[in-house]
Amino acid sequence: MRLGRHIAVIGAGVVGLAIAVRLRREGFRITLIDPNEPGSQTSSGNASLIMTGKATPHSEPGLWHKLPSMMRDQNRPFVIRPRAWPRLMPWFTRFMKNTSPKRYQELSEALAPLVMPALDAWANLLSPSDTARYLRKEGILYVYRKRKNLAWGKKEAAIRERLGVSSMFISGAEIPDVEPELDPTLLGGIYYPESGHTTDPQAVCAALSIAYRTSGGEVRRTSVRALREGQNGSVRVVMDDAEMDVDDAIVAAGVWSGALVKPFGVKPMLAAERGYHLMLKDPGITLQRPVLDGDNYFVMTQLDKGLRLAGTAEFAGLDSPPNWERSEILLPLAQQIMPNINAESPATHWMGPRPSTPDSLPLVGRLQQNSRIICAFGHGMLGLTLAPITAGQVADIIGNREPEISIEALNPNRF
Repeated sequence: MRLGRHIAVIGAGVVGLAIAVRLRREGFRITLIDPNEPGSQTSSGNASLIMTGKATPHSEPGLWHKLPSMMRDQNRPFVIRPRAWPRLMPWFTRFMKNTSPKRYQELSEALAPLVMPALDAWANLLSPSDTARYLRKEGILYVYRKRKNLAWGKKEAAIRERLGVSSMFISGAEIPDVEPELDPTLLGGIYYPESGHTTDPQAVCAALSIAYRTSGGEVRRTSVRALREGQNGSVRVVMDDAEMDVDDAIVAAGVWSGALVKPFGVKPMLAAERGYHLMLKDPGITLQRPVLDGDNYFVMTQLDKGLRLAGTAEFAGLDSPPNWERSEILLPLAQQIMPNINAESPATHWMGPRPSTPDSLPLVGRLQQNSRIICAFGHGMLGLTLAPITAGQVADIIGNREPEISIEALNPNRF
């Protein structure tokens, strides 16, 4: 056992929880720090996908053609609030550079080895009973009405196929056989059989929290204000209510991570990509697997507690008030795909800020100015997918091992 080495994990979202559980298994003394109950914030409201097929970045070639409409039409599933544009300009400038075919391919090659083993990594992180209860491997079905979007879907699938991600084309006539509740007039779809999902992402976080606490892990419900040089090469964690010196500090606080690492020369280039969901308690239908609307790019996932419509992206200030119309627009879009959905179902709304980078890759690794501080944030829409992968990479870093899955492209100083 290595209980003499004390490590702080800052942030108790799904990534921080996964790291804390993994490091406790390796025998380290861990203090998990977050002002909120573990897993109760952004991690609780995601689309519930474990996207082993998401081997391509968001910066698809030709995306710049769509930017004017993103600014103009605030009811699109992907929008930029006009007031946020000046502050986000450096982020989007970098993002648009990643839309070249060459850069798109490079980023895809970096993403593939991260996402493809994610479902197996989850099964190794959770207990066998929690794996059986909460994880499903039913794949994900992308569906399309518009011919140009289906053409892009096929092209994207071909790129992913070359990276080792299997998929199959589903004709419009075949879609009702795969998902009977879907509109039979859909043009076609792409099915990724190796992807998975969880039936309750908040329950998964709760299971990790229980495993961590049961193993003797410490939790402090407070905010971290700063990281500083401690005594004898340690890291001083400055909290609201106390200061604490630790051997290593892992920053996994999502979109709030930037302020902690900027004093050490890191420019994380994080944008608050705010996701919304609409949760239908009594949808009146049942889906066998998550369905992604490839025209409007949102996801419909059957959970234990109902049907979740999620996946919209709104770039706005971190402290901007929620625009709940962003949730409301999902129901009429879902009705176009699933005409028998119960539009009168009781529903709840949610919003959470995803920590997105302009290259769709997280920041994982030690800081150059202080190697005792380790970054583990910036996962964007892939937080749930990559949580156990990042946990393994961080465990390798802490254990001074060559990472089993390369972190070369995830260098925190790359921006």
